Amino acid sequence: MNRIAALDLLRGLAAFSVAVPHYLVLASFAPDTSEAISVLGVEVFFVLSGFVLAPQILACVAGQRPGDLGVFLARRWMRTIPPYLVALVAMSLLADALISRDFLRYAFYVQNLFGQHNASDYYPVAWSLSVEEWFYVTFPALLFGAARWTGRRGTRFCTVLACAFIALITVTRVLFGDLDHWGENVRRVVVFRIDSIAYGFLLYLLLRHVRFEGVRRKWKLGGAAVLLVATALLAFATVLAIAADGGNVAKHLFPFCAAGFGMSAIYLFCRLNPLLETRLLTKFAVYMGRISYSVYLFHLMIGMAVHAALGGVAILAQLLAYLVCVIAFTTVFFRYFEKPILAARPHYRDAEETRFTVEAAAKHEHAVT
Repeated sequence: MNRIAALDLLRGLAAFSVAVPHYLVLASFAPDTSEAISVLGVEVFFVLSGFVLAPQILACVAGQRPGDLGVFLARRWMRTIPPYLVALVAMSLLADALISRDFLRYAFYVQNLFGQHNASDYYPVAWSLSVEEWFYVTFPALLFGAARWTGRRGTRFCTVLACAFIALITVTRVLFGDLDHWGENVRRVVVFRIDSIAYGFLLYLLLRHVRFEGVRRKWKLGGAAVLLVATALLAFATVLAIAADGGNVAKHLFPFCAAGFGMSAIYLFCRLNPLLETRLLTKFAVYMGRISYSVYLFHLMIGMAVHAALGGVAILAQLLAYLVCVIAFTTVFFRYFEKPILAARPHYRDAEETRFTVEAAAKHEHAVT
């Protein structure tokens, strides 16, 4: 599958938009604003996952070979589980919770399946990873099974099913979500948030079939930038409103505002991709994407160590030391742990079917405009 440099860059920026605010919260520096930024960074990750995995999911549905679903899961699990287990063991050792019941629930991604089931949520970033893993298991299998049952595999069919999936989770969240404890029992619970990744899948379908022909590239880019600013302000205001007074309306609106922000960010970065075609910028963007997962996994532990050592110095010095440590560790971790595992992942029988086509679509747009 072709890498899209702009999306690698977005993935890296999303990771650091979680890691940096978390350190500022740890240092008690603008905690409310920092927490709001980190919340939205996670939401970008969700939508981006659905977007970049859409070609593989669609290929599995179109091919109707159960083995392709197995390859999809194997590729996802080899990418996500080994680094996660390393980080989980490290955090569990720090929390003196290794092989505890809480550790086992984290290990099997069930600590937040229907609610917060752990006695101690000592590895708080794991909630989003559970959402991701359960999406990998449920959503592709749902589309695959429905396609086999009905004999329909087209874009319209997949779009309808994705919308139905989102609608079902939305209704479940509205009817059964605990608004009094919304943060821990709704926003960070799998059964109430698994739809957030499906928005990225829908965006991929939209961009694959809507060309905006006749619109100049500069207007597309400008429109995408305006859309991102508008959705970012709306999503940020929603998070701050929830933090300020816990308003129920804002809590109900949050999943939609967050998804809109994530979708607009992806669209803008797809439009920006031609600007990253120089060798140096491409290498930097791909590098950011490669370390993004380990940045997300390990930043809390690194932040705790840096703050313990440098908590008395100026915040900018702390932040600089923190970033240096995060970048250094995650670079080494990717090179010697993640990269060999990625190289060993299985491939689809018809690899050409799973090629990512946003670049081809962009070239087509350039040709007709």
